[in-house]
Amino acid sequence: MTDLTTPDLRFRTVDDVMARHPATMAVFNSFGVDSCCGAHRTVHDAAIADLVDETALLDALARAMADAR
Repeated sequence: MTDLTTPDLRFRTVDDVMARHPATMAVFNSFGVDSCCGAHRTVHDAAIADLVDETALLDALARAMADAR
């Protein structure tokens, strides 16, 4: 499901992704990513810190963004 925009998500902060794409908040929450105090981290760093499968997270974020269009 990843597309050309997905790699760019890795290096954006969780807060930035949620601000630009509100539908992603539910994805971060469902994966257990800290979207409050940890929102300053990049998606990549958040996935590592919260022990999340980064590929699955990126795919779910891309789906949520596409579905919200």
